[in-house]
Amino acid sequence: MKMKKVLALVLATVMLVSVLASCGGSKNELKDGQISVMTISLYGGEMSETKDKDGAVQKAVEEYTGVSPVWQFVSSEGYGDKLNMTLMDKDNMPMILTFSGDISTTIIQAAQNDAFWDLSQFINPTDYPNLAQCPDNVKDILTVQGKWIAIPTMRETGRYGLSYRGDWAAKLGIEKPKTIDDVYNMLYAFTYNDPDGNGKQDTYGLEMNSGYSDYLKIIFSWFGITPDWVEKDGTLVPAWETDEYKQACDWIRKLTEDGIVRPDWASVTADGWGEQFQKGNVGAFVDTLDGGGRRAWRYFTNTANDVKSVVDTPSPDPEHPDNAWTEMVSNINGYTACLAVYKGGYLITKAGAKTEEDVKNCLKFLDKMNDSKMRALAELGIEGVSYHMEDGYAVQEKGVEAQNLPSQGLNQVIAYLPFTIDDAVQAKPDVAGEKCLEAEVEARQYALINPALAYQVQSETYVKESSNIYSKVTNAMIRYCANQGTWDEFQAAVAEWESLGGAQIKEEVNAAYQANQG
Repeated sequence: MKMKKVLALVLATVMLVSVLASCGGSKNELKDGQISVMTISLYGGEMSETKDKDGAVQKAVEEYTGVSPVWQFVSSEGYGDKLNMTLMDKDNMPMILTFSGDISTTIIQAAQNDAFWDLSQFINPTDYPNLAQCPDNVKDILTVQGKWIAIPTMRETGRYGLSYRGDWAAKLGIEKPKTIDDVYNMLYAFTYNDPDGNGKQDTYGLEMNSGYSDYLKIIFSWFGITPDWVEKDGTLVPAWETDEYKQACDWIRKLTEDGIVRPDWASVTADGWGEQFQKGNVGAFVDTLDGGGRRAWRYFTNTANDVKSVVDTPSPDPEHPDNAWTEMVSNINGYTACLAVYKGGYLITKAGAKTEEDVKNCLKFLDKMNDSKMRALAELGIEGVSYHMEDGYAVQEKGVEAQNLPSQGLNQVIAYLPFTIDDAVQAKPDVAGEKCLEAEVEARQYALINPALAYQVQSETYVKESSNIYSKVTNAMIRYCANQGTWDEFQAAVAEWESLGGAQIKEEVNAAYQANQG
């Protein structure tokens, strides 16, 4: 096993070195006006001679931004490990480093060792009008020891909610749910009232598993809390110290006890998440609202064997009136969860960007990439080659897919600041996309954000221990919700969390919180 790990590390090192070598190597080899960027490759061949054959995309970027990026694309598989390795190689440090997901322990520790520039010294509305629109609460999350170290890749805050079979609900006379009781009654009917009309009791109300638990956080939000931390009497406390947390657990446990979800859901992995909904075995799932359209509704209309509606009621999609469709709900009881206000971002390194002029060039590049012209180039390719305009919308040319756009990979350096822009060039959405967007826009006003996000990263104990000590609490919560454990057992897991560092995390998080209040 140890030998396998050593070999994996060697291979990763070779892969990274080869990427660096192919893209110009160290910062010392860059010419005036050039910046080095290390970011994620999703498909392979990003911004290469194969995709951008005549260099038109690179030229357009350089002309518009006034900066010449030297690309270092690294495979998304194991990118976090490669990022960690790069942070140790100061001689070949790119100026801009992309990271994915939440800010990691390694990045925080590097920031504590002064590895990144403090962006608050540079970013202002005059010089960088797009980047300056970073929300303060997100900026706080990306602040370490008083220094704003990263520009976020923004996410849709109203991204999450409940999706369900609209044709099943129409058959059973069920209106769009607004309350928790409405949801329970709908899921019960999807389980016991033969929604697919086959005369058999072979359906469940809600798709669930234990391998992917983010959907549980959305359910918790319906009770008015984030499942992480809650502000209570001027103090931040873990959500499990509230009555609402227990109520949410009891509600999920009742779904299990009443047979509304598959009885073995606590042992089901995340593999194939959403497939049971697609196959018609369950009537609802909780996840991204986009999943309700992209993964579900479009599946019903775009598969070889189109999924037909169980009722004569026409689908909201006039081009596919006989197919099944999905309804998407922006909130229950006036709440939904915001699981991520950002997803990854951009660090400007001191070992790569050695001067303030280097920093300004990096910021100029990242700011300009958020203008509508560069967003269109990144997301749609070159007008007249990859797409053409029709009735005010961009229409992809036949055979053009994301993986073969000449601008493939360019979207990895768009921060989506601001998240939406009035003059954006957009592809014409289908009905599923339109309904999804409506739900997301509506959900923004109901989205609950973990109030401790900005302060967790300031807790030394959280940075060091959170990945090790939270899993026992999560597992105990799932066992209780699945009717496999008791509440006393859950409380015992919480007590263990406290003893292993949780009490210290609470103290440190609140110290940072109170300091910010003052």
